[in-house]
Amino acid sequence: MFFNYFKALTAKTVLIFSTFFIFILIVLSIAVYEFTLKVMEKENNRVINIEHEYLIKTYIKYGPQELIRAINQRSKNQNTAIYLATDQLYNKLAGNLNSWPEENKDNEGYINFEISRVLGSQVITHSCRAKIIIFKNGTKLLVGRDVQPEKLISNALINLIIFTITFIILAGIIGSALLGRYSLTKINILNSAIQKITDNDLIGRINNKNINNEHKQISINVNRMLKRIDELVDNSKNISGNIAHDLKKPLTKLKGNLELALIKIKNKKNNKYIEDAIAEADNLIKIFNALLDIASFESEKKQDFHVYDLSVSIKSLIEIYSPVFEDNNIKLKSEIQKDIKLVGNKILLTQAFTNILDNAIKYTANAKKIIQISLHENNNFIYLQFKDNGEGINKQDYSKVFDRFVRLEKHRQTDGNGLGLSMVKAILNLHNATISLSSNKPGLIVEIKLASIS
Repeated sequence: MFFNYFKALTAKTVLIFSTFFIFILIVLSIAVYEFTLKVMEKENNRVINIEHEYLIKTYIKYGPQELIRAINQRSKNQNTAIYLATDQLYNKLAGNLNSWPEENKDNEGYINFEISRVLGSQVITHSCRAKIIIFKNGTKLLVGRDVQPEKLISNALINLIIFTITFIILAGIIGSALLGRYSLTKINILNSAIQKITDNDLIGRINNKNINNEHKQISINVNRMLKRIDELVDNSKNISGNIAHDLKKPLTKLKGNLELALIKIKNKKNNKYIEDAIAEADNLIKIFNALLDIASFESEKKQDFHVYDLSVSIKSLIEIYSPVFEDNNIKLKSEIQKDIKLVGNKILLTQAFTNILDNAIKYTANAKKIIQISLHENNNFIYLQFKDNGEGINKQDYSKVFDRFVRLEKHRQTDGNGLGLSMVKAILNLHNATISLSSNKPGLIVEIKLASIS
């Protein structure tokens, strides 16, 4: 859930800028660190050179004894300064360093070494830097400084940089998550309102009180859109009602007149034509009623939804169709899981399942006719399958059969108006369910996926 907050555009933007800022901070920190080290090293070198030149001048002007006296005197007054004078055999003459260190000169002519100092019960190793010179009589002079304080400062600077960068990274991640959560919360309010359109619920509106200016205009436009769509749906319903009133009535009257003519006309030779006209009128009324039903399902609100046991409903449907299966020499196989419940309109869903079953019966023409019905639940979804071993449908026609008035070429000789599966699709859409087709080799598999309440 936490990582979902980073999917928000606001969170991604903050993360991008945070990453860029952290990169700049790292570059600047490295530059500051290197500059600080250079400044401290330059200062140490300056102090060492001053002391080094002073003691050389002292030796040149006053001789070795005055050099030794000067070193001993300065050793007492300096805490970080390091002095050592030895003869040509490295025997100590003066200074606060006990022995001559290993000479490992750098490019600037300075040597870097370490010394051990006792502090209470602890022995602490210190880093040092020095400059040396050897006089003509073999006397060796080392002048240096204890650079441990500068090293501690550099370490503290590194720790500070690491802490600062870590803090900014965590602040960026947490800040991005919080902003993402805030942004997604507001967007989810908008999405829920839009979802209502999909679910054919146009009554609700977005509450603008909890939405800031950034999203408020969007919410206002969505509310306007909902209002307009609601008005259009109402208008379409009124139009459909008017059509039903204006067309159904004369069609019914026409059928009645034809039936009356059939009774009164004594010339039986013309009866066939009248009977055909009555059948056509009756077919037109059925088509018109089917179209009105589909339109009604597409604009229906979930007002008559309730919890019911789909397992019981499917078993009842199978019992009702048992005589039909027997009359058509169809062997039925069923596998129905018990206690599968859902929220829906039982009457409408039963009508959809009936249409599918009617198609399976109609197009199962093999000598060994078999229809299989299975119902099971898995991962909070209900799966209902209808399998037959009939002639099936070509894969390229799977999507077409749900369109209105579509009848495949090989099915044109059979009764129907091409609205059965369109009605099924409309009913399933009302329930946020899906329907898919696949081959049973031979035959067709129709699978319906619905949300369960378990």
